[in-house]
Formats: sequence, C-alpha cells, structure tokens
Amino acid sequence: MDIELILSTLIFLGTYVAILTNKVERSLAALTGAVLMVVVGLYFGFYTEKEVITQAIDWNTIGLLLGMMMVVGVLKDSGLFETLAIWAAKLARGDYFRMILLFGFLTAILSTTIDNVTTILLVAPISMSISSVLGVDPKPILLTQGLFSNIGGVATLVGDPPNIMISGAGGFHYMDYIYNLAPTVVICTLVAVIIFKIAFSGKAEEENQKINEEALKGIMERKATEEVANWPLLKKGLFGLSFIITLFVLHSLVSITPALVALTGATLILIMTRPNMDELLERVEWSTLLFFAGLFVVVHGVVETGLLTKIAQGVLHLTSGSLLFSAIAILFLTAIGSGMVDNIPFTAAMLPIVSTLSAKLTGSPNILWWALAFGAGFGGNATYIGSSANVMIVKISEDHEEPISMKYWLKYGTLTTLITTLIAGLIIAIQILTPIDLSLFPT
Repeated sequence: MDIELILSTLIFLGTYVAILTNKVERSLAALTGAVLMVVVGLYFGFYTEKEVITQAIDWNTIGLLLGMMMVVGVLKDSGLFETLAIWAAKLARGDYFRMILLFGFLTAILSTTIDNVTTILLVAPISMSISSVLGVDPKPILLTQGLFSNIGGVATLVGDPPNIMISGAGGFHYMDYIYNLAPTVVICTLVAVIIFKIAFSGKAEEENQKINEEALKGIMERKATEEVANWPLLKKGLFGLSFIITLFVLHSLVSITPALVALTGATLILIMTRPNMDELLERVEWSTLLFFAGLFVVVHGVVETGLLTKIAQGVLHLTSGSLLFSAIAILFLTAIGSGMVDNIPFTAAMLPIVSTLSAKLTGSPNILWWALAFGAGFGGNATYIGSSANVMIVKISEDHEEPISMKYWLKYGTLTTLITTLIAGLIIAIQILTPIDLSLFPT
C-alpha cells in the first residue's frame, strides 16, 4: 500500500475519532485534520494549495449556509420565530409527542421545497423557543427534525445537496426526482413516525408531566400575531424569503446554484432592511462554516489518494454484471459511507463509479442513480456528521444545557437509517425483478 494512502487514511481516521468522541471541539478537529492533510499532501504530491480552494471545499454548501444564516439572523428581530412558536404550541395543545410530529412533518414538507439545511435554520429555532417556554427537553424534537429533513429532502432535486450533484452528473430534472423518489420517501416518512412513536413514547409521557401548565395556559390565551415585534421588518424579510424559495424551485431552469440563490436573497433582504452588520455577522455560525470547510479538505485528501474509490470499487466489483446487486451495493455502500464521512463528499466520490456502471449495465440503469440518492439521504441520518442539516441541528442544540451528543444521535439515527434504507432496497429490488411497471423508476 502506498505511503500517501496510509498517511491520508490515518489523518482521516484521527480527525473523525476526535469529532466523534468530542475530545476536541469539532471545528478545531476539522481544521487540524485539514492542515495535516494539506501538509502531507504537499510533501507527497497528492494535494496542492490551489486544490483546497478550487476543488476540495464545496463553496456551494458554504455559500448556501452563509446566505441562509444571514437571512435567519435578520428574521430573528422581527418576532417571526416567537409567532410560529406560539402557533405551534397552540396547535399541539401541549402534547409533547404531538409537538415532535408537528415539527417533524413541517420539516419534511419544507425540505421538499427548499434544501434541508435552510429548513433546519428556519424551523429549529422555533422548536427551541417553544421548548424553553414550556420547560421541556428540546433534544427529541430537534433530533427528529434532523432525521425528517434528510428523509424529506430525498424527494426533490433541491431538497438535499447530493441530489443537486446527482442531477448534474446524470442529467436529471426536477420532476424526475418526484416520479422516482417521492413515493418511497412518503412510505419512509410514515414508517419513521412509527419508529419515533415507539422510541419516544416513554419520554413523551415524562415530558408531558414536566410541562409548565401556567405557561401553557398563557400560551393558549395568546394570539400568535401579537408576538410580531416589527411588522415592516417581517414583511420585508418574508418577501426576501419568498424570493429565495421561488428561485430554489426554479434554479434548475435558470441555471444558478443554491449558494447564489441564498446569497442573492440575503443581499436583497439586507438592502431592504439595513440591519447593523456587526450584530448580524455575530449571529453567523462561523465555527460551523469552518467545520465544513475543514471536513471537505480532509475528505478530498482521501479521495485523491484513492481510499474511497478503492472501497467503492472493491464492493462493486463483486456485483459486476448484475443490475440488482449493483443497485443494492450502491445503496448500502453510500448509506454507510455517508454516515461516516458526510453525504456530500461521499456522493462526489461515488458519482464517477455510478456513471460508469450506468453506461455498462442493461435494464434500467437510472435505478443506480436513485439508489445513490437514497443511500446519501437516508444514510446521512446515521450520525450527526452524516449531513449538513445534522450538523446545524447539533449546533442549535448547544443553546440547551444538554446538547445532542454523538451517542444520543447514534441511538436513534442508525435505527432510522437501517429501516429506511432497507425499505428503499426492497422497492428497488421489486422494481428490477418484477415485470410489473410500478412507475417508480421510469427509464
């Protein structure tokens, strides 16, 4: 084995161990790993400083996060989140599990329209606010939002960053995702409800006993619209947000990236509202952006030395010539890899492999692309570094005295990943093996 492959693998594993064990603050762990990877790469010739900027860092993801963080930062002063929190609490009538489902379904639905990271940035602060008012634990609510956002995001082209990458490589359009992925997403969403009902039934009963009855009574008597602190700011902010959502839906037609959509919309809102920029920039989660940038640099190193490609090719070599086995291998390999690495860089590593197999296999080779989408989306639920949305959930949970830990996430995330991935695999197998056209995977 090449020395550069060994060293890059050790740096990669060391970085992830530091992140998973929480021994080092995750942005510092990612930055340290990135610096080590580049230094070793420069010495052995598999990395250059130029690659860090031009290839390694996914600026589309960074720009998307930055733009939406600024949008949320402006909207915080309008009272929008407090208004939605009161509305949600009144709709749930203080029932804890109903709140879990309410926020979960809201997240899943929004994640089909706008990307799941933006959805989390918009919805998670609302659930944190209402949990604080009622005196209940926000962790299960936040966790299920993250899981639902990844499941729902699989359904559309704009719902999950890996889908955007797959669209570019496979030449798919918005409605291709609706036809091929949405039916399975609906099934998995309903199954997830059952999982959460079983998993959190005891917790829900416990939290219902803790609810501050006086606070709940006060909430039920309040009008949501009275929570708006600044109507002109709210109207301008919602206009800008509507502009962003519209462009997200149409971005494949107008050929602009999600990052440009978010930054354009954020700039429009800033021009209309003229906030204090110093205060606004303090609300941007710079440590989260640094974490993603460092993680991208680390993963690019093991991509360049061929670690991910060797793993993928080794597994897929065993399935050569079989559409069914290839699709299932791609599905589960991507699910496992996305949970370990983050679904964006792992999808990037899988794109050329899937493209090659799609060209060689007969039958309905587009299924391989959908298997990749399912694996990236559902597999991203396994750990809190499996997707960008998960990282944002954990960051937001840190405002609570007991934030979401990796152990806590694994307890529920791996089970959700396993069951939803199995469902996707079963549907793929039925479609390949049955002569009946289920209209899930049109060629």
